[in-house]
Amino acid sequence: MKKGFTLIELVAVITLLAILGILVIPSILNLVKNKQNDLSDASNDMLYKATELYLLKFDYELINGNTYCISLAELANEQFITAPFVNPVTKNEVSLEQQVEVKVVNKSYTYDFKDSCTEKYVYNDGTGANVPDLLNKMVPIKYNGTNWIYADIYTNWYDYNNKQWANAVILKDDVTKEVGDIINESDVLLWYVWIPRYKYTIFNGNNGSTPEQLINVTFEINTNTTGSVKCSNNVDGTEECIDKSLNSINDNVSTYTHPAFTLGSRELTGFWVGKFEISTTNSTCNKTPSASNCNKISVVTIKPGVSSFRYANVSNFFYSIQNISEDYEITDGDSHMLKNMEWGAVAYLKQSKYGLGTTDIAVNKNSNFYTGGGSGTAYKTNVAQSTTGNIYGVYDMSGGAWEYVMGNMKNSSNAFYSSNAGFTTAPDAKYYDSYKYGTSNTSHARGKLGDATKEPLTTFGSNNGGWYSDYANFPYSSFSWFIRGGSCNDGANAGVFSFSDSAGGGTGSGSARAVLSAK
Repeated sequence: MKKGFTLIELVAVITLLAILGILVIPSILNLVKNKQNDLSDASNDMLYKATELYLLKFDYELINGNTYCISLAELANEQFITAPFVNPVTKNEVSLEQQVEVKVVNKSYTYDFKDSCTEKYVYNDGTGANVPDLLNKMVPIKYNGTNWIYADIYTNWYDYNNKQWANAVILKDDVTKEVGDIINESDVLLWYVWIPRYKYTIFNGNNGSTPEQLINVTFEINTNTTGSVKCSNNVDGTEECIDKSLNSINDNVSTYTHPAFTLGSRELTGFWVGKFEISTTNSTCNKTPSASNCNKISVVTIKPGVSSFRYANVSNFFYSIQNISEDYEITDGDSHMLKNMEWGAVAYLKQSKYGLGTTDIAVNKNSNFYTGGGSGTAYKTNVAQSTTGNIYGVYDMSGGAWEYVMGNMKNSSNAFYSSNAGFTTAPDAKYYDSYKYGTSNTSHARGKLGDATKEPLTTFGSNNGGWYSDYANFPYSSFSWFIRGGSCNDGANAGVFSFSDSAGGGTGSGSARAVLSAK
């Protein structure tokens, strides 16, 4: 005879089953729900991957601020998904009219699945110039005739045909602005101008002399390299260039994608150049500028109407400028000191129809080395000192302080030659241009295409033979560094095509300039 449960035991069993139900059933339901979510996530991931492949196939631009709308029908037509598309959770067919909304944020795509979507495109001025690559914390600005304002990136905030180069700033942390708001100079910590990628027509490619002339510049799309001339650098600092289509370089025919738009192994759509010579937040240096107070790594600013940062040697300028990305939390930016070749790129753009052309830049003669030619907002009236002849250009490239650039002559053993610059080891090779050792400051053949040394010469081999009577002294012997632009005291010998030699030590008339490019 089988023994049955007592009432107490039965109640206990029922209670235990209830407890187990409370504990287990939700877990099972969550498991099912999670499985459904996994299926949904997997479905979305598949759609997003298909969309990404679609964007790549049709060369959608990775421009911050753009919004693209891709329908499931488009994905199906291009065979990135199979129609009909079925939701794996509900088993229901999904309408092919539905859209994947793609936004470009921090140079990456973000995706969302929507019933409707509106495309938005960052403004393009129609010249062929690449859209400015606005980096983290950069605020686009335009001039309204009286004030700078926060520009709407979806409207005409720059126009290279009208010599209105794109400007952008980094603001103080406690300054909050919206589109349309006035941007005062006092709000600004860093000020940059966009130099879009371009090629130019070679005008003096065979070590000769040529009068001042307009340089033919053609903007290039994205990172396309369309110039017919290719150059390679040798161990000794020389370069070899050839037009592969012509087997030689032909003036006024051969074209060359400017090498300033290659940084190491990266091709750039353009770069941001400091609108003014660098200044510093070091109050001691600013109050009493001297080698003892200024020849050190300092926090850099780029502002108008202030005394430029001087007296530092090349290495302290270099590392101060390199620290900009960290100091100002520009996480997607690569900050470095202006290279000799980058100076050339700005100078050639100035000499094109997009800049002052054949009109020479006025000299910044301010003896206090104020950026923009004077204190406060003097730059607004000193527009002749700008590369564009208006407020949108780059200042202080003629006069002001001599500017050290990262252009270095090798020593006689073909090694990096610091001289008095303060470097204990050579910087990363992508951050400076190397030149062949020489013992004469007029051996211009050591120059390179695009760097604005050997090409813009009215008299090849003369130290006063630069365009517009600018200095043309090449680094030599122990003077291993390029300096550019001339000083406030150099009169007609100063200019955007002026270059000379230096040992790299700190001087009261030597400053530098910053560049910011995308990482």
